[in-house]
Amino acid sequence: MVTLTRNIRFSLTRTFDRHAALATPRGNTQAGWPSMDTIAGSAWDATIEVRGIPNPSTGYLIGIDRIDHEVRTRSIPRLLEAHAAGECTAAFVARTILETAGPGIVHGIHAVEVGVEPKTRWRVESGDMSMIRVQRRYEFSASHRLHLPELDDAENEALFGKCSNPNGHGHNYEVEVRIATSGVGPPLSILAVDAVVDTVLIDRFDHKHLNLDLDDFKDSVASVENITSRCVELLRGPISALRADSELHSVKVWETPRTACTVLA
Repeated sequence: MVTLTRNIRFSLTRTFDRHAALATPRGNTQAGWPSMDTIAGSAWDATIEVRGIPNPSTGYLIGIDRIDHEVRTRSIPRLLEAHAAGECTAAFVARTILETAGPGIVHGIHAVEVGVEPKTRWRVESGDMSMIRVQRRYEFSASHRLHLPELDDAENEALFGKCSNPNGHGHNYEVEVRIATSGVGPPLSILAVDAVVDTVLIDRFDHKHLNLDLDDFKDSVASVENITSRCVELLRGPISALRADSELHSVKVWETPRTACTVLA
């Protein structure tokens, strides 16, 4: 079983009517098609996930041109029409792509993630299309030291290497908060999510020495694994309090661009 992902970019604008937008040249599809007009509309980035067993002869799960074709011929016309009518929430866009493009793909679509800016994504999975997962990314800078108090400096260095430097070292952490919501009623307020994360997480950790300035890691090593687990503990209650149908799904923390940890809530 493999998961193939295909990224598709497109713009929705009210300057052109649907037929005019669909008639524009399909030139730079890396930047997006239909492309943005001089009057700003909304620029979308969609990631399509397809799961299945690759064909033993070709090695293909599905040709990516088939994914492109289904989204661009079945989904985008509907989205342009909806955008003109003012209906396009992120959840609507994700569900529309899954519902309209999925039937034309032999394995179907497992999930669709969409975003209108790089650090926020909305995800819908075919197994439960009533559930929306909102992913929002944040950052903070902090220092820490990896060490065990029962070991001396030489033993800590042998275990943790340079990360056991007695004076600590720093990271620019990135934190992705994923929230599950039913998608019924008004969309979950990103501003409300930001307020919770800023108050509960960012203000707590940003520009702090995690070992010396806080009690959060008094009895544990301030590893990326434990930092992520602590983020889940801090966010679970406040996220659930935002609305009756929202709950924290998971938190992912990047310690470096190559090292990250995810903890399910």
